Amino acid sequence: MATTPRYLGTTTSAAKQYLEDSLESEVYLAVFDADRDGTVGSGSTDETELARAVARAETKVDEILGASHGAPWSADAFAALAEGVRDSIKECALEMALWERVKFRPLMSDEKKAPYRQLWKDAHARLKDIAADRQRRLGGSAVPEPTLTAGGVVEPDEDLSGDWTNAVAGNSTVGF
Repeated sequence: MATTPRYLGTTTSAAKQYLEDSLESEVYLAVFDADRDGTVGSGSTDETELARAVARAETKVDEILGASHGAPWSADAFAALAEGVRDSIKECALEMALWERVKFRPLMSDEKKAPYRQLWKDAHARLKDIAADRQRRLGGSAVPEPTLTAGGVVEPDEDLSGDWTNAVAGNSTVGF
């Protein structure tokens, strides 16, 4: 598992800022401010756990999109993806990071964890749809577009001309 965020930001502080900007402050603090001091301070245990949760979520993204789209992406390869695709991946990683952070908290009741678990499941399903391709390709991914050969005809490696027996019809030979 990576230890530095890659998709929500290339540094822990950038990923933290992305999460803070994307979530309502009550949700952000409820999930990432474990010591309840009202902040996720730089260099704090809260920030370390935020980075771990993001890394776990991004690793899940890589696991799902690895075979179909060449994840994990380097910073340059991720930047080369179409903006909409990058946004989709970032949204999924963000939704998964919430669950990845709270799933180890023994004091959270199942009722409180349920919304984050459902977000994780929704993001997971969305990534599976992307992986299944749903009739589209991720722009800039390393996986080539499928192509047809000339007319879709497969040429045999050896000469198959001559007489053949049609066993189904019971005739002796048919010449080609």
